[in-house]
This record gives sequence, C-alpha cells and structure tokens, in this order.
Amino acid sequence: MNTILNFIKNKKARNWGIAAIAVVAVLAWAFFSPKTSSAQTSTEATVTSLSVAETIEASGSLAAQPFASLEWKTSGVVENVNVAPGDFVKAGDALLSLQPSSTSANIVSAKSDLINAQNALETLLKSDTDRAQTAIDLEDAQDAYDKARDWRISLNGKIWITRITYRNMGGRQIPVEHSYRDYPSPATIADADRDLALKMSTLEDAQREFDRLKDGPDPDDVSAAQAKVDAAQATVNSLNIIAPFDGQVLSVDDRAGDTVNTGELSVNLADLNHLYVETQVDESDVANVKLGNQAEVTLDAVPGVTFTGEVSAINPVGEVVSGLVKYKVRVDLDKIEGETFLPLGTTANVIIQTKAASATLAVPISAIQNDSNGEYVWVIQTEGSSARVDVVSGSIVGDVVVVTGDLKEGDRLQLDNTSSFDAPNPLKGGG
Repeated sequence: MNTILNFIKNKKARNWGIAAIAVVAVLAWAFFSPKTSSAQTSTEATVTSLSVAETIEASGSLAAQPFASLEWKTSGVVENVNVAPGDFVKAGDALLSLQPSSTSANIVSAKSDLINAQNALETLLKSDTDRAQTAIDLEDAQDAYDKARDWRISLNGKIWITRITYRNMGGRQIPVEHSYRDYPSPATIADADRDLALKMSTLEDAQREFDRLKDGPDPDDVSAAQAKVDAAQATVNSLNIIAPFDGQVLSVDDRAGDTVNTGELSVNLADLNHLYVETQVDESDVANVKLGNQAEVTLDAVPGVTFTGEVSAINPVGEVVSGLVKYKVRVDLDKIEGETFLPLGTTANVIIQTKAASATLAVPISAIQNDSNGEYVWVIQTEGSSARVDVVSGSIVGDVVVVTGDLKEGDRLQLDNTSSFDAPNPLKGGG
C-alpha cells in the first residue's frame, strides 16, 4: 500500500502512469472494436472522347550501321596517330600507323613485293587495250589494201580521163568537161603495183598482231597476279589502321610511342548518320507490327529528347528470353540534326505505333464494374434511374480507360468507390 501511495505522490511517475493507461485504452479499443469499417460514396462522371493510337512498348539499345572496332593486324610501335575522337574520315584513310622497323621483316619486304605484283598485273591487263588497238589497225589496213587493189584493177584496161576547159559565153567563163578513154602509162601501173604490195604487207602484219592478242590474257594468269597484289597489299596495310568506310571516330586507344600487339583494339568507328534500335517484341504483339510503322524513341542517356524512326525489319524467327518468346524488331532512326551526344549502347525505350490515332470513347477507371457476365458500367437515365451497359475495356490513359460498348460521348455514369480495412485482432486465435 505504501508503494502505491509513493507512486501517486511522485509527479513524474504519475505522468508516465497516465500515459501508459491511455496507450492501453487505445489498444483495447482497437482490439475489441468492430473489426470492419467501411465508407461508401457515390459520384458521377461522363463518357469522354479521346484520340488514341494503338502502340506497343519495347526496349533495346542504340546502335549504328555500319560500326567497326578496328584492331591491329601485327605488333609494333605506334608511329603516327592521324585522328582524334570526333573526327570524320573517309574510307581508305590511314588512321594510325606503326614504325616499319618495329615490325617483322616480311612486312618491310612486302612493299617491294607489292610494286612487282602491281607491275605484273598491269602488264597483263594492258594486253586488253593493245588487243582493242590491233582490231582498229587491222580494219584500217584492210580498207587501205582494198582501195589500192581496186585502183590497180582499173589500170588493166582503158581508163576514163576527164578534163575541164572554160569557154567565154556572154562574158562569163563556163566550165566544160571533156571525157575520153586512154591507156595508163607504164609508170602509173608500176606505182600502183608498188603501192598494192606495200598495203598487202601492212595488212599481213596487222593480221598477225591481231591473231596474237585476240584472245586476251589468260584469266588464270590475271587471277594469280591479282591474288599476289592483294596479299602484298594486305601485308603492307597491316602497318596501318585503315578506315573501312566513311564515318566518325568514336574512340582512339593508342598514342604515338605505344607498343601494341596483334588483335589489340585501336579505334571505334561508326556512321552516326544511320542509327537504329534493335528491340524485342512479345509474341502476343508482333503480329500487329508492320514494316514502315512509325516509332518514337527515348534514350536513358539523353533524357528529355524524343527521336523518331520507322520499323525497317522484323525477324520472323522468335527466341526464348526468360521463358517468353520474343521477336527482334529493328527501328531505323530518322537523321538527327545538330551535335546531340549519342552514346552507342545506351538503353533505348521504343513506342511503335501499330494503328493511327482515331477517336474513341473513354470512362474513368472507377466506373468499370465486373461480374460473372463481364465488364459493365452504370449509365444514369434522364429519370434518375441507372441502366447497366456492357463494355470491353482497352488501353489505360491516365485515370481513364478506353472502352467499346453501347455508349456515346456525354453519357452520365455512376461511380461507386468503396474501401474497407480489416483490422487484425491479436487476442483472437488464428487471426
């Protein structure tokens, strides 16, 4: 008893005791009060019209076509670095080069081998040009011989000789032709014979030269010569990093004086005018995707910017990804103006428009009811009663859902919002 009195007299202890009693009272009310509390409100909404396009969402990564990671074909010491990240280059440009003395001897000797192989190939190919010229020479020689022969034949008998004189008629000089037959002189015939013999000799020479070259070089010889040129050129090119296409340098890993080994990455090169995203679409959606579908793309690395493009390829062969069948769909981006930083490989979020935007009806999500017969809404009639209208829901846009059914824009709907909370009772076994 004294302990209780002392407790009551102690002000600090008394305050703590009151607080404890209050907590116990609150807990007791929570445990023993009716466990279910519900509130129901009813409001109205109207059927609205939206312009909605059917879309499919997917994700992938940003890539460029063409793209190349260029590696060294031989080891050595870097002599020249001709480019820096951001530079634009042309196909065939030497981006970096090695010191010839730092590489193997066969690469150094390949330069002279290349010259010899090129000369041999040019000699073979030159015969094509020579063959065309011999055909022209043969035709000219034949024509000259034919004319000389015809002239010589005409000298075998009398020939017509035409002379022109002039008469004065009425103060004017009028030309008058006089034709008559005459025999050619021995000197004329001798000259014609010599000319015919010379033309015959020229024709025979032209025929022999044409026969020699008419079939052209042996194709096997040309192929072998070209192979030697290609092999020597490849060996010489191993001293350099060569741009395989027009593009922009993305990165350069080497500096002058660096020692590099065969197979080491040196330069990343891409044509950033041709960007694309390869994404994966679920099997339930891929049938709706068509070539030419418009798409919008956002990049995680470039927030706030939306790019446009279109579907350029659909792989008809699916693959299983995490237990789901997916199909690869490629979206080519439209050319991007300006100097926006576009890191390749960044995550790309793609929205493919499979059907153009069209007017459709929408209702608040809370207006949709469900029972064993399906989805429906309550339409408020003019006399104040409500009628059930069956609907089929579609895409959700914000806090409304697209529906189809016997509705029209402006119809009044009844909204029923009911919430309940079952408070747990720790004093009741089994919960």
